[in-house]
Parts: sequence; C-alpha cells; structure tokens
Amino acid sequence: MDLKGKTALVTGGGIRLGRAIVLALAREGCNVAIHFNTSKDEAVEVKQQALDLGVKAEIYQFDLSDFSSVDQLVADVNHKLGNLDILINSAGNYKKGNGIKTDLDALQTSFNVNLFAPWWLIKAFVKQLPAEKNGKIVNICDAGIFRTATDHFAYRLTKKALYEMTRMFALELAPNITVNAVAPGIMLPLAGYEHTDMEQVASRNIPLNRIGSPEIIAENVLHILHQDFMTGSIIKVDGGENII
Repeated sequence: MDLKGKTALVTGGGIRLGRAIVLALAREGCNVAIHFNTSKDEAVEVKQQALDLGVKAEIYQFDLSDFSSVDQLVADVNHKLGNLDILINSAGNYKKGNGIKTDLDALQTSFNVNLFAPWWLIKAFVKQLPAEKNGKIVNICDAGIFRTATDHFAYRLTKKALYEMTRMFALELAPNITVNAVAPGIMLPLAGYEHTDMEQVASRNIPLNRIGSPEIIAENVLHILHQDFMTGSIIKVDGGENII
C-alpha cells in the first residue's frame, strides 16, 4: 500500500508507541486521526507535529472502556477526514496483579480496552470501507504473551485473546483487508516502573542486551502496511526475549 493520501486511525496515538506510529505515518504522507483518552496535551502536540509534516490530522477523545459506542469514533473520523484505509489498535490497559488479586472490575476494564474495543473498531472499520477498496488493520499485541507468567493477569489474558482475534479476522476479512499484529518487547519503561534500571533489566532478560524504542515498533508497522502478501501474521520485536 502506498500510504500517501491514505487515512489512518491510531488509538492511543498521543503517547508512547501510538505517538511514534502517528508520526511515522505522517512522514509517509498519511492523514492521521489521533485517538486519546486522558492525554489531551500530548495529542494536541502530536497533531501539530503531523500537520507540520504536511498531512491532515485531527484528535478525538474517547474512553475505550465504553466500547459499545466506539463506532461513533469512526463516524466522527469519517466526517472530518473521510473513509479510513488503515486502523491501528494501539491503545492498551496495563493492569498489575496476578489472577487472585485481579478483581472483576479490573478484568472487565482490561477486556473492554484491550479486546472488545479493537473488535468493535474493526467491525466499524469494515462497515465504512467502500467495497472496492483495500484496507489494513494492525493490532499491537505483546511479545510477553508467548510465555506463561502470573503477573499482569488481565493484561496478558486480553493480549493473548487479541492475538487470536487477529488471526481469526485475517481469515474472515481476506482478501480485501489484511489483519496483522506487532508484538513489542520492552520499548520504554513500563507504566509504574519509570524508575527501574532498564539497562539491568535488558542485560538479564534480553539477548541483544538493550531495550527497544517506540520508533522501532513504528518501523515494523510501516513494514506491515507496505506488504500486500501478509495477513494473520505477528511480528515479535523484543530483542530475542521470547527465545530464552
């Protein structure tokens, strides 16, 4: 897909990985709809950076935990930017706690944001895409889902489900819409762990002895978008952490 002149919606586009993806798309000439929940100042800033790159950009506030009305978000984007060609499900809810410590509210919120909202957005994306056009969907999963662990129970469970949903929708939506995923390892200090010595973490857990960056994930998203013979795939970008 030639991204110039296309339009993409990036959830969680104001901060962290989503922000890097927005700017990478804008550099390719892609118009961007930047979703945010609470990070308004950051979303306004990245919108201006995208505008400075010569593309159209708009910001949209929406709480994805209220997933049942998320099709309104797509309708709002259509109204200002036209039909979407690309959907990037990047927003995520990262809850601490093992299975016993996770309560129902925390589990429900994680499912709403990490799984049900992407599911509903994909349905809305497909509905608004003209029959003669091709579309691209990229879900941001997590390389940690390929190892069983007891921490962050709700997050891990929902990201595992998102991976399987990626594969299922790839079958259902072929051949006109491709659905793929990127599974990042440690790209930034995790929320709540900003003061952790990440070099020490990397030397202990990552064969390449370093953490990644949001820009690396954005590069891999672009790689997927440029492919026309890839669907149902997941790219692990974790410095080799998944093999130890």
